[in-house]
Amino acid sequence: ESSPTFYPPDARKAFESQDALRRLARVAHFEKGTRLLVLGCGGPLSVSTQLPDAGTDAGADAGTDAGTDAGPPLDGGPLCAPDPPPDPRGTPQVTPGSGSLYLLRGRVVTPDVVLDPGEVLVNGATIACVGSCGGTPAAAGATVIDTAGVIFPGLVDSHNHTQYDYLPAWRPSPPQLFQNRDQWPLRQDYKDFVRSVNANEGTYKCEQVKYGEVVAMLGGTTTMEGTYNTDLKCFRTLVHNAEHSELSSTTRTNIGGIDSVTATAAASLRADMLASPPKTTAYILHLGEGIDAKSEAEFGKLVAAGLLLPGTVIIHGTALTAGDFAQMGAAGSKLVWSPQSNLILYGKTTNIPAALAANVSVSLAPDWTLSGGPTLLQELKVARQHTCDNWPGLLDARDLVKMVTAVPADAMSVQSKVGRLAPGLLADVLVIRDRGLDPYRALVEAQQADVRLVMIGGILRYGDQALLDAAGRSGCESITVCGESKRVCVPDTAAASTDKYNETLADIIAAVRGFQPGTQPLATCP
Repeated sequence: ESSPTFYPPDARKAFESQDALRRLARVAHFEKGTRLLVLGCGGPLSVSTQLPDAGTDAGADAGTDAGTDAGPPLDGGPLCAPDPPPDPRGTPQVTPGSGSLYLLRGRVVTPDVVLDPGEVLVNGATIACVGSCGGTPAAAGATVIDTAGVIFPGLVDSHNHTQYDYLPAWRPSPPQLFQNRDQWPLRQDYKDFVRSVNANEGTYKCEQVKYGEVVAMLGGTTTMEGTYNTDLKCFRTLVHNAEHSELSSTTRTNIGGIDSVTATAAASLRADMLASPPKTTAYILHLGEGIDAKSEAEFGKLVAAGLLLPGTVIIHGTALTAGDFAQMGAAGSKLVWSPQSNLILYGKTTNIPAALAANVSVSLAPDWTLSGGPTLLQELKVARQHTCDNWPGLLDARDLVKMVTAVPADAMSVQSKVGRLAPGLLADVLVIRDRGLDPYRALVEAQQADVRLVMIGGILRYGDQALLDAAGRSGCESITVCGESKRVCVPDTAAASTDKYNETLADIIAAVRGFQPGTQPLATCP
């Protein structure tokens, strides 16, 4: 550049991360070998003056015994390069053992590093070891699953309206693009389309939510934000609810937007977020969803309310400017990006290059089935295509994988429970078929038929029929997903029927289709 770019002091720690340097290199279109002059005040600043190769993997091995990364560091390579020919790694093999102790083998993506080969030891509800675990005393008697797959943390959906996700895609008729989020809900065809939600939630809210959770889980999601606004026991058998007490008592959601926040409420919320320790660690709200001045003005209202804070998580931000993102980056606020929903409703999505250039944390989420991707697997593909068409070189596959695992877990303040494969965290695990691709690229390219196993809190909830049968998992139902035989395990039969813990998938489908004959398919095939 002909003139220097200056970063605020708040960005100092970010520059200590090679992840940040890799991203800076892509955003600024630096070439390998470019040197940075970093000026720091208030103490030593340890930064290499040599930009790392875009493929450098600076993360630490996350595990009790993380083993050694095999081969060169991986990041998925050029995101927009043609897919290489598949090189399948075989079929899973199961050696039965203890029902609550599992040793999973395959290529492991933590997601900070790749362990190839790697192992994940699950003991009860939590992860006991990541890396080389089979020889540890703790693994004695475990059910061993050679997955022939790539092992990831369960995916973290940082924004959805789960109660609506039994509904299929909605498209305005006649077609129309909108200026802001207040316009499309006024259409009569939209009101008619969603009428069954409120009309039936009194009796069937549990089934509405659980149907949406099954749709998400079949795509590898194990944690979601945006569940029904009351913490009900009937939600406890499937996907974790990020804003409810099972993961966090300090994460809050506001779907009404900044206009719903009174001055008194803003003052109270700000006090909670700035308390020591904070009483609210993540405040997630819709803001700037649209493309007009009205939508962009919402950012100024957030700032005026004193709520542009490190714990603030902005959903959409479609109307935000580079200047807005600069303020977000300085404050440490976060962003949730839902490209498919934005493009369908507004014809435009968020300025992700400006957000990343401002060092804003960006998560990826579907929004809901009405206008977004039905699963995070689908939303990854939309994000990849839009990036390749509009911002080539901005992101790599590793970035996208982190946007659906570690980054949203951090943003929603649930990183002590989910988002990574590490000892002590909940055993939320996704295994996909290994087609021999770079492991990060493997997830971005994966279809729903490729989902080999989903474990939530150490419980096998979904996967290949042969694998779950061999592992001795009972209480499951057979389904066919894109021509593949699978099993899904919904009920907890040890719990009280009055809490609807013991509902089967057949029970949920029958209840929902009783008032909504045309539902979102449980799986979406190419």
